[in-house]
Amino acid sequence: MTLDRANALISEGTIDLAAFGQAFIANPDLVARLREGFPLAVPDKATFYGGGAAGYVDYPSYQAA
Repeated sequence: MTLDRANALISEGTIDLAAFGQAFIANPDLVARLREGFPLAVPDKATFYGGGAAGYVDYPSYQAA
């Protein structure tokens, strides 16, 4: 899901609420990133459901270069 797609689907009346599941995993500050137009980090799918913290709690918040 992207912000543009979510807004379009909501505007069309297709959905009432957009889900950003994987985006939340890689972006602990997702709401701020979407609000400010910051780029989103890409989740490392190889770490999904691996049983450890890697890939779930080690993604940093956005830092401007």
